[in-house]
Amino acid sequence: MIPLANKTINSDLIDLLNNLQSKIDSEVLFAEKVKTAQSLWKSKGGSAGKKSFEKIKEELYSLCVYEGICNYCEQNEANDIEHIYPKSFFPNYTFKWTNYLLVCKQCNTAFKLDECYCINDDDSVAKVSRGTEPPNQNIAIINPRLEDPNKYMLLNLKSFKFEISTGLTPAEISKAKYTLEILHLDIRDTLLVARRSALRHYYDMLERLCKILNSASLDELKTNLSPAEERFDYSKSLSEIKNDVLKSYKAYISTYQHPSVWYSIKLVESKVTPNWIKLFEKIPDALNW
Repeated sequence: MIPLANKTINSDLIDLLNNLQSKIDSEVLFAEKVKTAQSLWKSKGGSAGKKSFEKIKEELYSLCVYEGICNYCEQNEANDIEHIYPKSFFPNYTFKWTNYLLVCKQCNTAFKLDECYCINDDDSVAKVSRGTEPPNQNIAIINPRLEDPNKYMLLNLKSFKFEISTGLTPAEISKAKYTLEILHLDIRDTLLVARRSALRHYYDMLERLCKILNSASLDELKTNLSPAEERFDYSKSLSEIKNDVLKSYKAYISTYQHPSVWYSIKLVESKVTPNWIKLFEKIPDALNW
């Protein structure tokens, strides 16, 4: 998980969300709020509302960590609008823009669903049962729309599992712990294998870029490009072509799948692993990608 860019939506969409949310908030009893939330979420207030939510989904798509990829696992295709605060427990968040995240069906339905924990004032953690009003609004899961997951945990590139950061408060530790447990981020073999593959791919891409930038001729540069590369304008000077390739690689690497792997590479491997150190010495700007 990585923090997502802050994004606003147009006033028409905000007005729609506020209007729908006000209908929930007007209910007095918790059970009625939940019932209204479920009904309105299904109907979106009618056909116009459903069309507006298509636009909202497009906005959420643009926030994805990679092209249409789940913001939780960073692996599967994201098709579901996830309520970070589950609407069955927090109806007051049903139509809050910052409570939405585009995720895959596996993370949303198979794992998270309505599993919910709240952190109490004494730092104890309480599981919230369906039909029960939560004891507070302090949910034990990281919201990458509003928080930086990198503060809470870092991917270990030996085990390919997340490790909870040191120096956190008990409440912050619980938030990280339950995020990992609820979403099964450290126990899905497919994710561990995919992270390892991403590590190799990042290395191969950066190593190839170094060779391209060190090319002494256009023919050598073309030889170092992979067959899958985009086409470049070879009528330009060699330095201009190299600059175009650099921009292309920067855009690709900085938005590639499993960005948590890239973050750990920059933060840790660039300082402790000789092969990575050499690559970043040749392309120091990559530390800012």
